[in-house]
Amino acid sequence: MKNLLLSLFLSISALFPARAADFATTMMEATFKFFDPDSTSTCFLVKRAEPDAAFYLVTTAHTVERTKGENAILVLREPKPDGSYERHDHTIKIRDKDQPLWVRHAKEDVAVLRLGDALPVAVPAISVTDFAKEEDLATAGVHICSPLFVLTYPQRFEANGAGFPVARQGIFASPPLLPVKTHPTFLADFTTFAGDSGGPVFIEGKGTRPLVAGIVLAQHHHEDKIHSEYEERVIRHPLGMGTVLHAGYVLETLEQAATAAQKK
Repeated sequence: MKNLLLSLFLSISALFPARAADFATTMMEATFKFFDPDSTSTCFLVKRAEPDAAFYLVTTAHTVERTKGENAILVLREPKPDGSYERHDHTIKIRDKDQPLWVRHAKEDVAVLRLGDALPVAVPAISVTDFAKEEDLATAGVHICSPLFVLTYPQRFEANGAGFPVARQGIFASPPLLPVKTHPTFLADFTTFAGDSGGPVFIEGKGTRPLVAGIVLAQHHHEDKIHSEYEERVIRHPLGMGTVLHAGYVLETLEQAATAAQKK
């Protein structure tokens, strides 16, 4: 009887691709490419506590504000029994005519779009409990030069044809000072590109969970202005640093989006 049950379990397990139970994989599976023909960025999906069953798409506000028209593309991935993934370029509505459907934070460059409609494939999402509050950062002992991780789509680049994000490792280039109301952002040292905006910046949390410290807002350059008798030009030198918004502002915007949906 035991051998029969074991055989049955192995047969059922073979129908589903294996997943590593670690904090980075958990974050990767909730991170997606978000684009239209004119712009590309990174986003990630979040779930609130029940009974709210909706997915919440988190990205930078400048991303959706620069996106033209009523629709954008969310690149989803469907796992197959053999371990492979099938790509799904899913159209989502971001505006109703000229009216934005996302909620923007009043002061900071973060936006949240509540996805009320069902998605075409089953997708993972992180929980609001995976976001670092001030006390979480203090407990984790995060300081300048502490390691961090980033998942993005630099210059529209994808890790593979299924649309997975690219992982990079960096450090806190400035201390994540508290309180966040006084110091809303910090610097992260990693090679930055266009397309990184909206990507999650995270560290290892408890168990197999990530602890999201914030999202990538912008990259930094130094500009050399060259003037000669016959030409003027500007050379931009990348500094290899990104500005990161503290996760607390994402949580605030998530709650604003949930409240706005309840009022409709």
